[in-house]
Amino acid sequence: MKTLYRPDADRIHRSDAWKTSAYSFVPYQTNFGAMCGLADDVVAAGQGFGMHPHRDMEISTIIVRGAQRHRDTTGSTHVLGTNAVQTMSAGEGISHSEENASATEPFRSFQLWVYPRAKGGAPRHETFRYDPEAKRNRFLLALSPDRRDGSALIGQDAFVSVATVEGPEPRSYAMYSKGDGVYVHCVEGEALVAGQRLGPGDAVGVWETDVVEVLATKRAELLLVEVPMERGVRV
Repeated sequence: MKTLYRPDADRIHRSDAWKTSAYSFVPYQTNFGAMCGLADDVVAAGQGFGMHPHRDMEISTIIVRGAQRHRDTTGSTHVLGTNAVQTMSAGEGISHSEENASATEPFRSFQLWVYPRAKGGAPRHETFRYDPEAKRNRFLLALSPDRRDGSALIGQDAFVSVATVEGPEPRSYAMYSKGDGVYVHCVEGEALVAGQRLGPGDAVGVWETDVVEVLATKRAELLLVEVPMERGVRV
């Protein structure tokens, strides 16, 4: 088993008048396998990212707190709240906007960038919503390459899960695919993952193993991104 520990201090922290962000990876510059972007964003009330273009990238948003208003050039428009994940295949080209739907409260999300399995194709967008109890002491699959278990579709052999772990019993995360690696990010709380202690903002990447052991030392919210590792690791 190989591991890569990424403490919160190693993320790129930036802030301006309308948002604060912490970047674990920067698209086209750093990566963990096929994952090349992971941004932890807190957006001020009534603010957001205006319409802008993408192509040849799988871009997903995991809602942590608040509500986000999404619009894109496929005609998709909606407001997505807590306990939801949205995914967008940019394909041959798409423009979208992501804005805080509240005029009074901040909004927090993780935006995930994954290199696609293949370039081009028609852009598309879909969402996955869940009951928070469904992720309590289990790894709830939100995105997959084949919509298994009711998850939303991502255009890569990747598996994105969310979990709330608590209590004295360890939990075992089983890899979906041989040769994959999983990046486990601690959103809140504290956990021991593959022997590495994590607090808020810390993460560990794990590969060359079939199972990853997870133990909550304090009730923890976790984001798990399993991806093919052919691209290696650049940090």
